[in-house]
Amino acid sequence: MPSYLSLIPIIYLRFHFEQAWKESKGLDEYLIRSLFSGAFSGTSDQMIDDCITNIRINKNFLLSEILHVIRMRGRSLEISKERLFEITYGSDTIHLLFNLWYKDFNYTPAYVGNMPQIDHIFPQSVLKKIKDINLITGRRDLMKFRDYERNQIANCMLLSQAENGAAGKADTLPKDWFNGKSRDYLELHLIPKDPVLWEVDNYQDFIKARKVLIQQKFSYLLSKY
Repeated sequence: MPSYLSLIPIIYLRFHFEQAWKESKGLDEYLIRSLFSGAFSGTSDQMIDDCITNIRINKNFLLSEILHVIRMRGRSLEISKERLFEITYGSDTIHLLFNLWYKDFNYTPAYVGNMPQIDHIFPQSVLKKIKDINLITGRRDLMKFRDYERNQIANCMLLSQAENGAAGKADTLPKDWFNGKSRDYLELHLIPKDPVLWEVDNYQDFIKARKVLIQQKFSYLLSKY
């Protein structure tokens, strides 16, 4: 987590109103919105006090009211499409998104080596070898896909340690890895189902199609303007 301040109102709820904590809806949306937007950054003490006061009065965590409290302090909780696609491999918010995306993954295994792993769908080792023609030299020596293009969220998925280990996906190309995978598997990972898009030559078209699927999945979080 990029900050633990957003947890304080939830900890207060858990300590003082345990049953309400068990039954509360929207805690995940509150966390993702407040953490993505940095709502508690800067002078956060009054914001925390206001949230706790609201919980104490309602004896519950009411998502709409908590979000209203935060907005009344002048903090935006909107997540734009642009902000969503700024998330990349290594971002401090990528696991927040994947916690919402992959709700059945075990993020707290007994053995840390079994932690889920972020995988590049199109391997970096392959993308780095694709070159463009250098207009100055006339040679094909310019890397076509820069760091952001390789590491963007639309080229990432979450795999178990067993799936991504030495005998697993590793640097396997999408056309080979997804071949024979079930419809449910493709839908879980939001993979475009047209096998033509799994070819390396169609990387940019794959990214474009997968961004549409990601945006659809998280449309409930995204600002409408």
